Amino acid sequence: MEIDKSKTTPLYSQVERILENNIITGNWNEGFQLPTENELAKLYDVSNITVKRAIINLVDKGMLVRQRGRGTFVTELPKEKNIHRSEFLRMEEKISSSHDLIKSEFNQSYPAIAKKLEMDVETEFVYLERTGYEAGEVVSLEYTYIPQNIWPHIKEKPNKDVFIYDVLEKECGIALARSKNYFSAAVANEKEMELLGVRLNTPLFVWERITYSEKGNPVEYSKFIMKQDKDKYYMELELN
Repeated sequence: MEIDKSKTTPLYSQVERILENNIITGNWNEGFQLPTENELAKLYDVSNITVKRAIINLVDKGMLVRQRGRGTFVTELPKEKNIHRSEFLRMEEKISSSHDLIKSEFNQSYPAIAKKLEMDVETEFVYLERTGYEAGEVVSLEYTYIPQNIWPHIKEKPNKDVFIYDVLEKECGIALARSKNYFSAAVANEKEMELLGVRLNTPLFVWERITYSEKGNPVEYSKFIMKQDKDKYYMELELN
């Protein structure tokens, strides 16, 4: 791949694609130290600013890491995970992860959430805001809303590592039937930058989940905001 200055594609985007291709194809393996920005600028006949912007974009994608006084290195590529077996979608939620409880509220009205669940706008909810960890590293922000009338312990602070489906099934006695999941993307705001340890405007993966009981009633809404630097999700469909 070469830089084509006659194209309308920004030069930094072209440089970014070249660098990314070297990583994806295995030409640059994990731990490989990139040439300096000066060397890359001369190699591709572009400015240092162009190279720097391309590198920053790849850092934000989790493909490169910059180490002060040492240089820029290729990071470990994201691991593939089947979305159907994800810890955020599996009905049993039997995973080896932990949480920190940031905030919990009770008897609060959230009209926007009630609308998502097709409930009365004055419906009251239990609200849990948590960070999720895997292998000791924060990977997600989790926002959960459960109708107050089915929560088993009014105003009782939940255990930080409680599994929402365990509460619904074992303590609320609700038989769960299905969940509807939505997937989208976002960029990190200041709060997410601080809690997830990412740069401002870093791309993030957003999952929203609505869970239904066997009676067809919505019993939970959760929103997971996830870093993209560790995992790469895929969906496999049987065609026969």
